[in-house]
Amino acid sequence: VVPPMALSSSSSSSSVRPPPGPVLGAADAEGGFEAGGEETTEGPSGRNRGEGKDAKKRKKGTRREFDWSKATFGHFVIKIAYVGTKYFGLAWQDPSACPNCPTVESKLFEALIKTCLIRDRTSCSYSRCGRTDKGVHAAGNYIALQLREKPRKEGASGDDDYDYAAMLNGVLSSDIRMLACCRAPPGFDARFSCKYRAYQYYFPLCGENLDRMREAAQSFVGAHDFRNFCKMDIEAVTNYRREVLSVSVQEKPGGVGEFSVTGLAFLWHQVRNMVAVLLLVGAGHEEPGIVRELLDIEKHPRKPIFEPADESGLVLRDCGFLDIPFAPGVPAPLAGETSAQSDFSASASAAETLQQMWAQSRRVAAVQECLAAAAGGGAFASEFRPREKHTPLLRRGVGPSFEEKVQAFEVKKRRKGDAGTSAEPAEGDGDGDE
Repeated sequence: VVPPMALSSSSSSSSVRPPPGPVLGAADAEGGFEAGGEETTEGPSGRNRGEGKDAKKRKKGTRREFDWSKATFGHFVIKIAYVGTKYFGLAWQDPSACPNCPTVESKLFEALIKTCLIRDRTSCSYSRCGRTDKGVHAAGNYIALQLREKPRKEGASGDDDYDYAAMLNGVLSSDIRMLACCRAPPGFDARFSCKYRAYQYYFPLCGENLDRMREAAQSFVGAHDFRNFCKMDIEAVTNYRREVLSVSVQEKPGGVGEFSVTGLAFLWHQVRNMVAVLLLVGAGHEEPGIVRELLDIEKHPRKPIFEPADESGLVLRDCGFLDIPFAPGVPAPLAGETSAQSDFSASASAAETLQQMWAQSRRVAAVQECLAAAAGGGAFASEFRPREKHTPLLRRGVGPSFEEKVQAFEVKKRRKGDAGTSAEPAEGDGDGDE
């Protein structure tokens, strides 16, 4: 996986053109209009051409509305990758509530509708696996939905489907790629069929002691209450117990460190909070035992105030499923390792774009290394560390406990109920959840 800080969504890569099919709004003739999207006025013998140049100009380029009455649909799973830098997370957001908040799903739905693979966002039985936040990347996220099938011809194989990945990659921005697609098993849901998720976080090495970080990270393994390592969402979550299967901390080429974690499920900002504490341990500001302390919610029911690690380093590496050929299966591979079960050939249109992006990022990294070396010499990149006064976590101010937040929320609801009988809440009464 390429360190996300080196990725550039503005690289000058060119997408592979999709194969013949219903792209750019031009559906197959059996779906309602011809592949070129242009009506023809010619008969079999070339008649009906005498309508004049003006009439021909009007006819040229006109497109009929797609005839959905002839369409059939199938349930498919798609593996996707994206650079999240310029997006407000994965999940679609209502444009009326956030008009300038592009998300990965908003661009994906635009592409699906443009290629006539779905009629609209709400009728395609859509489900997602990992709901990544603003600025977070994915190398292996998954969605499932009903897609328009390729019209069957007599004698054609039952598995003769469109190359959906190539079709969508042909109209999507280069920082969103469809890696693979297959038919979904019966009853499949991208969220609830997921067996585990694997994240990786990349950080520039600034003299951190990785052995201390490994020792601290091992305390995360197992089932724990992670309320001190997340942003509590009391409206949606009441159980903060999660199980971490494995972790690893290792050095990668180019002066980059990698923290990998695999777990059954994760809380909001959980991985970034885990990394923030580990980096304090690696810098010598905290002892490795701080993780065990913060996991003891009886002893520490209130979370110390600290900032999560920057979102730009976080990647949803992959997700585990049964009976999906391009997804890792069960048992889960150890954190930081790639399962042989997930060894597959990605769509050529995705592979070419991502390889070009990687090549461009290496050049950018080399330029930045040159500039950094000019400022501080050869040891600058590996030994530079911001000089900030550190207050130990257990001596810092704390936020409210879960019980205190719930109590405050109930008081707020009662006040809103007493304020009037209007069914519509006052604008701005939300809790600030994304």
